[in-house]
Amino acid sequence: MDTQLEQIPPDGPATLPPPLPQAAGFAYDAQTETGQRLSGVIEATDAKSALLHLQLLRLRVTEVEPAKKTPRAKSIRGDAFYAFNQQLAQLTKSGLPIEQGLRLIATDMKRGRLAATIRLVADELDSGVPLGEAFEKHRRQFPALYGRLVDAGVRSGNLPSVLLNLGRHIELHEKLRASLWRTASYPLMVFVGLMFVIAFVGVAVLPQFRTIFSGFRLPLPAVTEALLWCADIMPGVLIVCAIAAAVGSLAWVILRGTDRYRAAMERVSLGLPLVGPVLRLNLIARWLNAVRIAVDAGMDLPSAISMAGDATGSPRLGKDGNALNKALEAGQPLTTSATVLLPATVLTAITFASENNDLPPTLTSLSDLYQGLAAVRLDRVPAVLTPALMLFIATLVGFVIAGILMPLIGLVRALTGH
Repeated sequence: MDTQLEQIPPDGPATLPPPLPQAAGFAYDAQTETGQRLSGVIEATDAKSALLHLQLLRLRVTEVEPAKKTPRAKSIRGDAFYAFNQQLAQLTKSGLPIEQGLRLIATDMKRGRLAATIRLVADELDSGVPLGEAFEKHRRQFPALYGRLVDAGVRSGNLPSVLLNLGRHIELHEKLRASLWRTASYPLMVFVGLMFVIAFVGVAVLPQFRTIFSGFRLPLPAVTEALLWCADIMPGVLIVCAIAAAVGSLAWVILRGTDRYRAAMERVSLGLPLVGPVLRLNLIARWLNAVRIAVDAGMDLPSAISMAGDATGSPRLGKDGNALNKALEAGQPLTTSATVLLPATVLTAITFASENNDLPPTLTSLSDLYQGLAAVRLDRVPAVLTPALMLFIATLVGFVIAGILMPLIGLVRALTGH
C-alpha cells in the first residue's frame, strides 16, 4: 500500500540526519524542479526518513512505499540470450537509447529473474557506467566476453552490426547443436538400451552358459567370453564415468571464463571431426565481418584487426591478429605472418584490397563466402554422422546377439555330435 507523507518545506533542514541502524529500501516516484519524472529505490530507516533524503535533493515526492524484494539475477544462455541479443541489436539499430532499449526488453520478457538481470545493466548505465563495463560487471549473467564484444561495438561506432554479427554466430551454433542432437539422439538411446541389455545378459544369462559349458568341459565361444568381460567391467566403467563427470563439472565451474579455459575449449572444439571445420569457417567469417565493421567506422587496419579479435573472443584469432599487426608495424606484407586460423588466401585478399582502397567490399564478400562454406559443411554433418552411428549400433546389436546365440549353437553341436 502506498504511503502518502506530508511534504517538508523547502527551507527545511540543510543537512542529512545521522544514519540509523536497520536501513531498508523504499521505492519512490518524484519530479525534479523542471518537471522531469524520476523513480528508484533509496535506503532509509523508515518512509519519513526516505522522504527527507529525497527532498534534500530538491525532488518533489509523489509516492514512497517499501521496496519489493528484487529477484535474484539469472544467467542468460541459449535461446533466451539469442532473443535478448537480437532485440538489443534491432532496438539500437533503430536509434533508441540503449538504457531505454534494455528496459523495454526486460518489460517484454515478463520473467522476473531474466528481467532483473537486464535491469541491473540498465541501472549501471543510468549511473554513468560505460556500456561495456556495465555488462562486464555482470559477466556471470552473460556469456563470456559479451562485455568485451559490446565495448568493441561501441569503439567501432556500429554496435548494432556487431550484435547482429554475434546473432548469426549464435544461430549457426544452435543449428549445429540441434543437428547433432537430431542425428545422435536415436542412436544414443539405442546405445544406452544396449548397455542395460549387456548388463542383464552378463548377470542373468551368460553365467548359466558358463556353468553348463563347464559341466560339459567345453570352452565358451570367444564372442561370449568378450560379452562376459564387457558385463564384468561395466560397473567400473560407470563409476569412472561418474567421477569424470563430477571432476569435469567442478573444473568447468572453477575455470570457466579464464583465458586458459577458452583456449583449451577452442583447441578441442576446432579439432573435432565434422564439427571442427564448421566452427573454424564460422569464426573466420565473424572475424572478417568484424574487421569490415571497424573499417567502415573509420578505424585504421591495425585497430580494426585488434577490435575484431576482441569481438570474436577467439584466443587463436587474437594471436593471428597480433601477428598481422606486427607485420604491419614492420612494413611487411600480411602474407608473411605466421597465422593459425586465418588462411593465406584471406591475407592475400586483404593486402590487395587495402592497396586498391577496396577493403570493405572485399571483406564483405569474404565473410559471406566463409559463412556460406560453414553452412554447407553444417548440412553435411547429418549425412555423414547418421550412417556412421547406425553402423556402430548395428555392430553392437550383432555382437550381443552373437554372444547369446553362439553358446546355444555350440551346445547343440556337442549334444548331437555334429
